[in-house]
Amino acid sequence: MPPGWAVTPQRAGQCGGAAPAPGAGERLLDSSSGRSGGSNEPRGRPGCPALPCPAFPSVTPSFFHRKMGEISQAAGPGLPSSPSPSSPSPRSACSLVPPVGKGTPRPGRDIAGRLTFPLLSVTLLVSFGSSMLYGYNLAVMNSPAEHIKAFYNATWSQRYGHGLPRGPLTLLYALTVSIFALGGLVGSLLVGMLVARYGRNGALSRSALLVLLAGGFMGFSRELGSPEMVIIGRSITGLHSGICLSVVPLYLGEIAPKNLRGFLGLMPSFFICLGVFSAQVLGLPELLGEDRFWPLFLSVVVVPASLQLLLLHCFPESPRYLLIERNDICGATKALHRFLGTPDVQDVIKEMKEEQQSLSSMEMVSVWQLLRDRSVRWQTLSVVVVNAGMQLSGIDAIWFYTNTIFENTGIPVSQIPYTTVGTGAIEIIAGLIGCFTIERVGRRPLIITGFCAMGVCSAGITVSLLLQATLPWMRYVSVACVVGIITGFCMGPAGVPFLMTAELFMQSHRPAAYIVGGSLNWLCNFTVGFIFPFLQMSAGAFCYLVFCGVCLLVALYVYLVIPETKNKTFMEISHIFATRRSVLSIPAHLIGMMKLNGYGTLESSSLEGSGSSLP
Repeated sequence: MPPGWAVTPQRAGQCGGAAPAPGAGERLLDSSSGRSGGSNEPRGRPGCPALPCPAFPSVTPSFFHRKMGEISQAAGPGLPSSPSPSSPSPRSACSLVPPVGKGTPRPGRDIAGRLTFPLLSVTLLVSFGSSMLYGYNLAVMNSPAEHIKAFYNATWSQRYGHGLPRGPLTLLYALTVSIFALGGLVGSLLVGMLVARYGRNGALSRSALLVLLAGGFMGFSRELGSPEMVIIGRSITGLHSGICLSVVPLYLGEIAPKNLRGFLGLMPSFFICLGVFSAQVLGLPELLGEDRFWPLFLSVVVVPASLQLLLLHCFPESPRYLLIERNDICGATKALHRFLGTPDVQDVIKEMKEEQQSLSSMEMVSVWQLLRDRSVRWQTLSVVVVNAGMQLSGIDAIWFYTNTIFENTGIPVSQIPYTTVGTGAIEIIAGLIGCFTIERVGRRPLIITGFCAMGVCSAGITVSLLLQATLPWMRYVSVACVVGIITGFCMGPAGVPFLMTAELFMQSHRPAAYIVGGSLNWLCNFTVGFIFPFLQMSAGAFCYLVFCGVCLLVALYVYLVIPETKNKTFMEISHIFATRRSVLSIPAHLIGMMKLNGYGTLESSSLEGSGSSLP
């Protein structure tokens, strides 16, 4: 649908097709009356009166032609460079502009799909070969910490004739751990360029080469006596994770039917939990937790990456990327046939063409343009809140310092690794629950419940640590609260923010939104990992109240601002935010007399035929 057009709804059974375009000098229809501001006669075909949508009025396309320097359709042919929109059928005439308070109607037939083998296979492949590595690298440094420090100390002694003091040794190891987050930050900033140049599938395939390079650095570091190789390898794995943490949900969100977008979108978060669990299991003393195995332990990541590199080229590129950005209708159709398993993909193609036409006057926006674009300010703020809240919720403190937390609760040191493995198993169960319930309960209940549970459990840790000296059984409450934080996180906040980033934006803004969300994610990840030890030393047990406050505030924001996106197309979601923006910023007597811009939001320019200006 070209920028500036809105569809006039009609009753089923009456005349099909949209009303003919008015002349260049005609006014917009007033939504309260359905008549022109300068005439008492209704517009549209004779005998086929227009019924205005409650949310948006019927808007003429005349201003669009005047902006482009063309004559209106009433006086001559339309724009030669862009095809005229096809007439919608009676049952889908108002589907692109959902009425306020009435839910979101579906365009034409319900664009739904079934879980086909190619769709499930590519989801499992990219989740296993990319997302799982992020979780693995988060937890892989816990078990071999003492062995790596001993290697650093021995290498320093061989080079300079003396060992490292305790302080510099701790600093060098902390750099090895935190460089992963800095690499992730750099990777997240490269996402927009990579997905625009190579596509979603191509970016994931090429990023797998980084893991092979990193595995080589870390695997041969002890043989070559080079701590620098460990640090470089960790930074490269962070670069890979920064890219994939944004590209995987972007790819899956674009290839999944809307009725499966939640299930497939949470699959990467389940594999992140699986990666954490794998690192905890392989780090046991009976497996790769011994001193001689730590280089192999760090470089195991090359196995999933190699599998992805070999098999991912067998699956097509994102159909939305092919059609909307590359204008490759044939390639997009073939990709849809493959993923959806049906030759009947015309409804999906139609929906993507409508989005392409609505974005025909817009280019892919940069991060700076996204931050300055007032038409998507609520979506941008929502991405900032949920992505920053996900990391500032305290989950990184739990993952990075699980052993320390359990040691403070009084668990014997010899039993801590097995207790940690138990928490990893709970992560997997919680992740599975989130995957299989998100399409039933929706995104909002999962993320709100998850953040609320994390906030309550963070306060519970504070209370249990304060009372532990007088009530010994409080140590078990601490363990239960740690388990509660992990469970609440894996059920919703672990994956829903990435899914929401894909759903809240249309094609032109989506890569920039992932850059913003991914950058904040990694910055907060690094901040919590670096500051938490000092916060714990200064605030003691009360440090967890900071995380409690963050979790509850994020849950409140989601409850008040972010709508439910389950089973809605990207166009419908953008119109929901457009409606909210119009209601919040437009005087009541002017609502219904505004124009749509190319993104589906209401323009704040002056009304046609009037001198008043809207805010």
